[in-house]
Amino acid sequence: MMEAARRAWMRWVERPETAGAKLARRIDWESATPGRITVLCLERSQFIKDIEELRRLTDMNWVTLSSTRVKLRQELWVPEADREQGYFSVWLKEKRCAHLRPILERFGIGLLREAQKVMPVDAVAAANIDYWQDEALKLGCRRLGIPFLVLCRENYTIPWTVPWMHDHLAKSGFRFEGQGLAVFSQATKDAFAPGFDNADDIWITGAPRYDRWMHLEPLPESAKNAISLITFSDPGYMATNTFLDVAAIFDKVARAEHRDGLTWLVKCKKRGDRKRTLQKIGALEGSPLDFQYDTPLFELYPRSRIVIGYNSLALVEAMLTDAPVVVPCWGETRPPRRDVLLDYNDPLTRRVVTFADSPEAFADLLTRAARGEKLPTGSSEDRRALFEQHIHVPGRDGGPATASAATEAFVRHYVARARQQGMPRQAA
Repeated sequence: MMEAARRAWMRWVERPETAGAKLARRIDWESATPGRITVLCLERSQFIKDIEELRRLTDMNWVTLSSTRVKLRQELWVPEADREQGYFSVWLKEKRCAHLRPILERFGIGLLREAQKVMPVDAVAAANIDYWQDEALKLGCRRLGIPFLVLCRENYTIPWTVPWMHDHLAKSGFRFEGQGLAVFSQATKDAFAPGFDNADDIWITGAPRYDRWMHLEPLPESAKNAISLITFSDPGYMATNTFLDVAAIFDKVARAEHRDGLTWLVKCKKRGDRKRTLQKIGALEGSPLDFQYDTPLFELYPRSRIVIGYNSLALVEAMLTDAPVVVPCWGETRPPRRDVLLDYNDPLTRRVVTFADSPEAFADLLTRAARGEKLPTGSSEDRRALFEQHIHVPGRDGGPATASAATEAFVRHYVARARQQGMPRQAA
């Protein structure tokens, strides 16, 4: 009863500006240094990987605010039926949601003005172009003359995804109303281009999170103590049944080959993925499997004897290490080419990735890895070539040497342009 009353007060009594200001007090300023350009990032679980690298390698402040908190506060105003990615920004201009626009704008302005009491905010960065919950900050940025930028965490190198995004943009009518977008690859630029008035505002920077991987030294074989399965239990992978087969085989071989010093690790993406995966697999009494979500891949892959997964950028990431990569390739995980990230018919891919064509072949590979056999990896040159098919690597054209440097140049460009155009900088 008290919680319902509190939520009713927040929805109907608390002014949007006040709500925004209260939320701004949760911004993490710990890493900020006065005098630098400051970017307020709407933090998400994957986005933080890039933010951490940008903090390490650039001369800019990357301060963070939980995007979940931003979303939850707006849910008190925005009905569930209207929280549609892509469509919401269009509906805000139409009768359906026009009444929400001034509320969200006041919320965004209140948040940004309160933030500027601590330090000037030179740009705001989100993780995708069309999250509904980012519209309030987009509106606030427009009013205050602050560039709204996107450092996109999605990558569209599975063939079906580019036409799917074109269709989504066409159906929703979405047009990007921020200033610029930074992406990992040419394919991702191609995917989003129809939603932009000027495709030159889409910069291919590569992925800052991979900068530290580029010169990673391999560990000795004696230090490799992990058998690593990257989950693909989410329905979005369209391979739930095969994942359950894979998990059952993984558990069976782990029990048979269990020994001290060898970790059978199921790497989940975040806490919710771990919970969902355990629910789907069911009880595993006495199993040696270790389900984790907070172990960085940067630490896990160098000590992995084998990395297993499907249709995940995490497998491309493994190409920057010497970890053998195995992809289950039967049933749901052997769809047509348009539906797979790593092509099981491509000669280059087959030189650096092992495709297990049956449950029996997969079990055999696990057993061999557990017993210390070094599985095929291909050459480092071929592995890097496969990585570059999916992720842009800066430095080859005389430009910035790292993705972090390219992203910094991207941000500085739009901050400078805003200042040159005389966009107002309104502090409180």
